[in-house]
Amino acid sequence: MTAVLPLVPFPPLHWWHLATNCHGGGFIYEDSGHFTRQTLRNRMVISGPQGKVNLSFPVRSGNQSDEHTILSSHFAPVHSFRTLQAAYGGAPFFEHFEDELRELWHRYLPETSQDLKPLNAFSQATIDWAAQQCQWILIPINDPAPAFESSNMDLRDKRKLTGDGWTFLRYTQLFESVNGFTPACSILDALMTLGPAEVREQIKFLVRQGPNSN
Repeated sequence: MTAVLPLVPFPPLHWWHLATNCHGGGFIYEDSGHFTRQTLRNRMVISGPQGKVNLSFPVRSGNQSDEHTILSSHFAPVHSFRTLQAAYGGAPFFEHFEDELRELWHRYLPETSQDLKPLNAFSQATIDWAAQQCQWILIPINDPAPAFESSNMDLRDKRKLTGDGWTFLRYTQLFESVNGFTPACSILDALMTLGPAEVREQIKFLVRQGPNSN
């Protein structure tokens, strides 16, 4: 079966598991388009000092272009980046990634209401960045997305995108001793503590299809 992977900012580990280990079936991107709210297309999960954090990138409720969901400047890039710093400022690889991530934030997120910056462009840039860090070459199938299926290979379903039907094996998290292990986080979470080389080597084993036991 072909995996269907929605374009989301810094996708979670099981998204990457499917993109890099698709067992000959390949994968298809589905862009955000005019997505339905509360589908996680504009947010990522990180593990912060207080536990699980849904870091959102708000979108405009009106004045959308014909083709793209436009990000809102209501929540300035500097504020969301501070949330990232609070979560990972003490992580082993944060300083290594900090300048490049800051550049992504300021290049693709709107500073003012005059900045018409699409969510898809930001999501794609984060995917390209993470793939480059881990030396993954992603080659999606250039076909229309198939009819929706409630399977672990179709992450358009909100529950599947949040990790329902998957097991996330433990790896080092910065606040695990306080909050316990937080599964189904953005790939940034693993990159910050493990580094790209280990994530690249371990992606087949950090995630597996099956009920989450954590």
